[in-house]
Amino acid sequence: MKLRNILCVILMMTFFIFAYFFIDSGISIKTKTNVYYQEDSEVLYKVNLLDNDIYDDKKLGMNKSYVADLVDTIDISYDYSILFDKYLSGYYSYNVDLSVVAYEDEITDSLWEKDYSLLDRRVEVINQDKTYDFDIVDNISIDYKKYKKVIDDFNKNYDMDLSGYLLVKFNIFMNLGFEGIDDNQEDNRGIKVIIPLTYDTFKINIINDNDKIGNYEYFSNNDKVNYLLLVLGSFCASLGIALLALVIKNIVDIRKRESKYIRDLSKILKEHDDKIINVKRIYNKKKYNLIYVDSFSELLEVYDKVNIPISYREIKKHYKAIFVILDEENAWIYRMCAKNEK
Repeated sequence: MKLRNILCVILMMTFFIFAYFFIDSGISIKTKTNVYYQEDSEVLYKVNLLDNDIYDDKKLGMNKSYVADLVDTIDISYDYSILFDKYLSGYYSYNVDLSVVAYEDEITDSLWEKDYSLLDRRVEVINQDKTYDFDIVDNISIDYKKYKKVIDDFNKNYDMDLSGYLLVKFNIFMNLGFEGIDDNQEDNRGIKVIIPLTYDTFKINIINDNDKIGNYEYFSNNDKVNYLLLVLGSFCASLGIALLALVIKNIVDIRKRESKYIRDLSKILKEHDDKIINVKRIYNKKKYNLIYVDSFSELLEVYDKVNIPISYREIKKHYKAIFVILDEENAWIYRMCAKNEK
């Protein structure tokens, strides 16, 4: 009985899971929409020199080595553009921050940082539903001597020999809406420029990976309903409910049988306590003439005749008990069971 109930519960849960899957799929048909984009970015810089007898030019171009004591200012220009395959709305903003970073041994393990703002955040609203792209072009000038002096003064004041660099961060934030799509897309971009401060000569390093083709994915519910999936879901739900009802019925029946068995057994043990002995074993190796009786009252009639105590043992708790009277040759047996228990 228990095994059958377990199997019913497993099947019931399986049908309910399939019912949920089919019904949810039938009424929640999702449509996937892609918004593709292509972005391009470029960072250019020039190094302006102090008056010196070494270089004829006052400016040096990119990707060179620079003598730190000869550097005056560094001009950096940014150009970021992005093109979508749908009309745009929304806005974008950008700013430039700078940090002086001091470290001792490992460049990634900073001891302290001092932050500055080079370009306050600027916000631009996109011409709604009339453009596919936008372009950010701006430039800044960095007073190299000023920030180099921050590290030099620190080392002098505290008698230390720390290394340091400038971390220039160009930050872009986008909040974009697209034609035919309800939700706005938020996204960020960043470009970093690293400029050493404490080396006699240095090179400038640019970290920029904003040159790629990508896409945004959107999922929306379709107004259409898949009635086949709904029918399958309803069928599975009906089977699950039927199995649930069967399990509940079996549990109720078992409880009823157990309750009646327990009540009848308790009554017998209470009313005939003086005639009954609770034993751990019923039989021994001797062969008896087995006589099965149909009720405890018949067993009491035997007791009145032979005047031998009734041996009792519950073989299966709450389900089955056995009462036996043994004489020299015969064994009178009454088996008491919960209904339908064999």
